[in-house]
Amino acid sequence: MNNWKIAGLAGAGIAVTGTLYGKLAMHHGLHVFSYGEYPSLIRGGHNTMQVTTGEHDITTQQKILDVLIALNADGITLHKDELDDKSVILVDKSQVKLDWDKEKLSGTLIDLPMYPISLEVTGSGLSANMVALGASCYLMGFDITILHHLIKETFGKKGEEIVTKNELAATKGYEYVKARHLTAKQNVKVQQVDQIYLSGNEAVGLGALAGGIQFYAAYPMTPASSLLEFLADAQKKYPILVKHSEDEIGAINQVIGASYAGARAMTGTSGGGFALMVEGLSLAAITELPLVIMDGQRPGPATGLPTWTTQADLQFVLHAGHGEFKKIVLAPGDIEECFTMTKLAFILAEQWQTQVYLLTDKYLIESSMSVPTFKDKYSNIRYNIGVDLPEDDTYKRYVLTDSGHSLRSVPGTPHGLSLTNSYEHDEYGYATEEAAMSMAQIDKRLKKLDNISSYLPKSILYGPQTADITFVCWGSTKLVMQHAINLLNQTKKDTANFIQLGCLAPFDSSEFMELAQKAKRLVMIEGNALHQAESLIREHTGLEFKERLNRYDGRPFYAEDIVSYITGGTK
Repeated sequence: MNNWKIAGLAGAGIAVTGTLYGKLAMHHGLHVFSYGEYPSLIRGGHNTMQVTTGEHDITTQQKILDVLIALNADGITLHKDELDDKSVILVDKSQVKLDWDKEKLSGTLIDLPMYPISLEVTGSGLSANMVALGASCYLMGFDITILHHLIKETFGKKGEEIVTKNELAATKGYEYVKARHLTAKQNVKVQQVDQIYLSGNEAVGLGALAGGIQFYAAYPMTPASSLLEFLADAQKKYPILVKHSEDEIGAINQVIGASYAGARAMTGTSGGGFALMVEGLSLAAITELPLVIMDGQRPGPATGLPTWTTQADLQFVLHAGHGEFKKIVLAPGDIEECFTMTKLAFILAEQWQTQVYLLTDKYLIESSMSVPTFKDKYSNIRYNIGVDLPEDDTYKRYVLTDSGHSLRSVPGTPHGLSLTNSYEHDEYGYATEEAAMSMAQIDKRLKKLDNISSYLPKSILYGPQTADITFVCWGSTKLVMQHAINLLNQTKKDTANFIQLGCLAPFDSSEFMELAQKAKRLVMIEGNALHQAESLIREHTGLEFKERLNRYDGRPFYAEDIVSYITGGTK
């Protein structure tokens, strides 16, 4: 594995440099994971992009850096503890004013004149990041011609002059470190790979397209904003309509209206925006309309830490909405699952005429990975929409059935006239307060999901079938756990595996307990303070965890911290 990071102020090209580096590594046949951190400021503040690469699957970031590009003093002082003797630090001392004798940095420091080179070849210092990227290209043993291709791909729309300047800046950085006879950290060759480089939000967007999405409405809210941007761009090529709503209340009501009209509809937000949608959820429930809703979690309460990550919305999502109704809550754990579970969400929502939630978080949907090209086909099969309805106009939209399912009709369907509003209703949709019918309609809605378990993602055991320690996790923590158990199993001291919860509602307790009962030592790991998934498990199984590891400072887990916990940390 190799671990590369760029750090500096917002506006210095941190994200684009990291993305280019990740794609450069992927085009050399490497697997890639990238993770970015940034404060909630328009400009300024400390920004980083970290890219971890390797010859085998890479699922998370690491602590110790092979290469650190520091574009300002904070890039040095805030990341000292991520360096060791093998690290290389690229810094422009003409711009970063520190008392270097007192810094006592581990590793090799290279004074790379990024800003002077950028000023010389482009007329401004704006391409200093490209100088550093070119230097990284040499240090990591990559082909500079591939970097030129990626620069052209990235900046092509800005014109040939911009492309040429950035290519030249990168070349000068490459040549500068090469001329100093520095040794590359690895020897890699360009390879054709069947991989794509995607963020979680992009994967959710592709999954929505594969699932037949026709309407998306949302108000921008970090970390879900880039899903809105992705789908807005996709409507140029695909038959979907994307609406930038005035607020989240407008968004939920627009997707309810679109669903009523027969469209496959979705919205996405974060916890604060989801709070505004809650009343609409009950409207969707009593009208039995299919919806897909993504909650990209970030820390609260209130504005909280708007650009950081958490797993603290689980209990909120499970219980959101007044009255009693059931919902499906899926928790994708990696980029591929963002795609597959989003596609599945559209099918389940329409087939069971219910709400399906994708519970993601900032760490998952704003990180990027190289993944195999998706092979899934587009799904346009429609479910439970009536076409040949009784010609005597006896159609009942909410007919009572043993399964709880009834045919939908959409506006304009011959003989499909029905009434839909927010009141409790009879089988035709007419408002009623009669006790027996009210109870019958509630029972109808509640039993719809009784036989759905075989269609839902299962709890999965990763790692060896038997181990000294079994972790239980959900959502994005899967990314870190995959690396953590590999590290633990390499020590030969404490073997480890983990159970990933894929579906949080309806919760299949028998399926989970079949795996958990085999564990010698159970440790719950999740990104919140109040043990929310642990509480869910206890509610359905009675299982009490004696050990747990929680993080709720807005940062993701690191595999090294989990290993430390097991091998000698605080329990």
